[in-house]
Amino acid sequence: MALIKSKTPKIKGLHEVGRYAVGVQWVDGHDSIFPLENLRRGCLCDACKGNVNGDVPPASLRMRQLSRLGESAVFIGWVDGHETIYTMPQLRSLCRCAYCVAEPERPITGG
Repeated sequence: MALIKSKTPKIKGLHEVGRYAVGVQWVDGHDSIFPLENLRRGCLCDACKGNVNGDVPPASLRMRQLSRLGESAVFIGWVDGHETIYTMPQLRSLCRCAYCVAEPERPITGG
């Protein structure tokens, strides 16, 4: 099945994947897994500006809340008190699966 990115990505399902990632099922049939470290390092708030470098304390990589904000965004509340909001297009742009990085011949296993 061909995966087509919509102009306004919509989420079908959102859930935690263990203690280390967030899973998203998109309405167009695409699935994404976002490691929590990538989501925290990519935080676009005024303080982080999408560029968190160096060591990230363990509490900064644990979620206390994961919520959909309607059809427009996803909210992540971190254990350290920080808060992140990703719009659906921002979140979809962070997907690094083989299809999204234009390497469909290289599945998740990298084989």
